[in-house]
Amino acid sequence: MRTAAFATLLAAGGLSQGFEPTDFNITAALLENGVDASVFPKLSSLEERSFSNGCRATCNSLRLIFGDDQVDTQQEPAYKAFINNLWSAQQQEIAPRCVFKPRDARAVSTSILLSRLTQCPFAAKSGGHSAVPGGSNIMGGVTINFEGMTKISVSRDKKTVSFQPGHTWYDIYTALEKYNVTVVGGRVASVGVGGLTLGGGISYFSSMYGLACDNVLSYELVTASGRILTVSEKSRADLYWALRGGGNNFGLVTQFTVAAFPREPTMWGGMRTYMATEFPALIKAYYNLGINAKQDGKAHQILSFGYGGPQLGQVAQVELEYADPMANASILGEYNAIQGALADQTAIRSLTELTALLDSSATGNGLRQSFWTWTVKLDESLATAAKDIFFEELPAIVDAEGILPAISLQVITEPILELMAQRGGNALGLSAQDGPLMSLLIACRWIQSADDGRINKFSDKVKNRVLAAAAAKGKASPYLYMNYASPWQDAVAGYGAANKAKLKSISKKYDPRGVFQKLQPGYFKLDGAPRGRLV
Repeated sequence: MRTAAFATLLAAGGLSQGFEPTDFNITAALLENGVDASVFPKLSSLEERSFSNGCRATCNSLRLIFGDDQVDTQQEPAYKAFINNLWSAQQQEIAPRCVFKPRDARAVSTSILLSRLTQCPFAAKSGGHSAVPGGSNIMGGVTINFEGMTKISVSRDKKTVSFQPGHTWYDIYTALEKYNVTVVGGRVASVGVGGLTLGGGISYFSSMYGLACDNVLSYELVTASGRILTVSEKSRADLYWALRGGGNNFGLVTQFTVAAFPREPTMWGGMRTYMATEFPALIKAYYNLGINAKQDGKAHQILSFGYGGPQLGQVAQVELEYADPMANASILGEYNAIQGALADQTAIRSLTELTALLDSSATGNGLRQSFWTWTVKLDESLATAAKDIFFEELPAIVDAEGILPAISLQVITEPILELMAQRGGNALGLSAQDGPLMSLLIACRWIQSADDGRINKFSDKVKNRVLAAAAAKGKASPYLYMNYASPWQDAVAGYGAANKAKLKSISKKYDPRGVFQKLQPGYFKLDGAPRGRLV
């Protein structure tokens, strides 16, 4: 065992060997957390080291240290409730050895150190709203469920908000309503704060303030060596940059402190649904609003095309928001002039109500889910081509049981791109000269696993055809929005070779043994797509 003096020196970063010394002692780090590994027989004697034994030892140790109420095992109702609460069927099919529910950063630190000692892999869940198998759950390992970490605090001047990763955006927005402030965050009520923020985070307010990651002022981060850091623009600026879009590759974030801004109690927004006769007008309005975003950053849009079944056929749905309670903002005039909506749910609502409304259209817990994304220069003809290609390929999957496919078009506006440069910039590899950009997403949900292959191949084919059309016009972009990427897409490579190399260098500095690449293998790692190539 090492001495407390050694641990103090290590915590201060005073060793010449770097952030984690080459002879880093896991049991000494555990002792600093108040855990003596020698008292746990399975930890002190790991001669029969194996995946199963290691994870059994980790789960048993967590239960002894933190109590039964913080560790759910496969026989318990709470374990089954956890699995059933995961959004996608693909994640519900994954059975961890146990689910650990830490209540503070020190407990998270201990769980990481135990996993290192036993070589038991782990995953971390904030909201669990991922279509990537293993994104927030892990087969046979320890899933760290942040549901017990739910503190929210507002600064006295109401300029910053701090929150832990056990929240959904519904929780955050609801808690902030009484202060007449809000933060840049997600648009779907049930999405967790952690994954969305670490992957970028598009918001209703992004053309005013930037992405969610661009508004994080500091992170409380648990590193691979169990150290708990406060990471900001002025403290470990390299790591701060990496966390702004770099995903789960650098540690587990146990608190976000973000910029807050004043909000009226309500704003305008909702969804409208149209038949195919209105598609050209919708695409023109979409394009013009994207091009003119600098005129009024309070406007937000998502234009989607989908299949309404044999009765409706091809339909479009536009999600519109305006940051003030104004139903007739001039910037939305072209959209508002389009007549013939089959349904119109737009109204003056609170931010919480708007995210719940969008959540209702994205429901389907326990269904099979897939996301595929890509990016091109904003172009009206390419928007039309994407819609046409989607419908041309759709017959290949429309007979899948419970199928609900859609292609959604958003805009990474010039204001969003400009705001990415604030606070030292982010890791996404985009600049104001790149835009505006069109971000495309194919989202599908269905019932039978037998249809997985053809549905993913459908999405991949649509993507490839649209990208080929964009390349022919010189309007392709390599960028992939991590939060929309499929398991067969390399999101980090989409940030560009230089940024990928920089991210890998930062990872090597703070995690020299590759703990968050190897022991936390889920989601988008630095060396490639979660599932390689789709065949």
